[in-house]
Amino acid sequence: MADPARSRQAGRALSLVPAMMGDVPPATDTRGPLVGRAVELDRLVGLVGVGREEPAGSAVLVSGDAGVGKTRILAELRDLAETEGWRVLVGHCLDFGDSALPYLPFSEAFGRLATESPVVARTLVEAAPVIARLMPARRVLPEQTTGGEAEPADATTIDRPELFAAVHGALEQLGRSAPLVLVVEDVHWADRSTREMLSFLFSRRFDPPVAVVASYRSDDLHRRHPLRTAAAEWSRLPGVTRLDLGRLGDADVRELVHSLHPAPISERAVHGIVERAEGNAFFTEELVQAAEVGPDAIPEALADLLLVRLDRLD
Repeated sequence: MADPARSRQAGRALSLVPAMMGDVPPATDTRGPLVGRAVELDRLVGLVGVGREEPAGSAVLVSGDAGVGKTRILAELRDLAETEGWRVLVGHCLDFGDSALPYLPFSEAFGRLATESPVVARTLVEAAPVIARLMPARRVLPEQTTGGEAEPADATTIDRPELFAAVHGALEQLGRSAPLVLVVEDVHWADRSTREMLSFLFSRRFDPPVAVVASYRSDDLHRRHPLRTAAAEWSRLPGVTRLDLGRLGDADVRELVHSLHPAPISERAVHGIVERAEGNAFFTEELVQAAEVGPDAIPEALADLLLVRLDRLD
């Protein structure tokens, strides 16, 4: 039986979903420059097939530490793909703890599609009515199971193979009109249903050009993390390629510092940021912002992240 407190938490979490699905104006693009990722971006674009005369279906796992730049390189991929006439669907996994919403990134992706291209979305639903279950108005709340992971509250009425096949078919249908890339971010927070959906998509061939790209934090995958086994299995599937984003080199961090801080900055300050950031793009951005306070200042957001990591240690 469901825990009432968890159900209420899930309900509050569900109320946030429409805001992620295009019901609010898009935020101003505040992305910083992409520095030191030319090789990785070229490889990612090549794996997806953007720019090819005859792109084929593919799957890519983008991994890396928190703050290393996964979201930034995926945003660049999205821009390049859209410039080349691709359709891009994006969904995010969120950390709701035990009340993770099933299929949340797919609901976001199809929900945004319904907002931006309602005729196209209606066509998908007409071809496979079960797709409507992923639309914002038909979202299902999770129910806590004895295994500790969320399941749809009406799981007995949802035929999972039918839903998985319907999502695969919908992506193929979209891919026939234009090359398609589906991006699912932060899979380290994915619920079991989302992981199983990705497993299905990774293991099935797409006839039209459809690429599925999933990202996750490799430093979050402790030995018992549920994604650890799944990611290892995905990496062994034919057609699935793993792209690991390592830390930036010192020269790249210096370039990033100067691009983020165009005003004159002392060599001591730059050297300090390079030493403390240790090749992490997010750390670099936060330390540059804090440089005005003092050379040894630690921004609150960065301090919180470091404390969370320290709490995991014995």
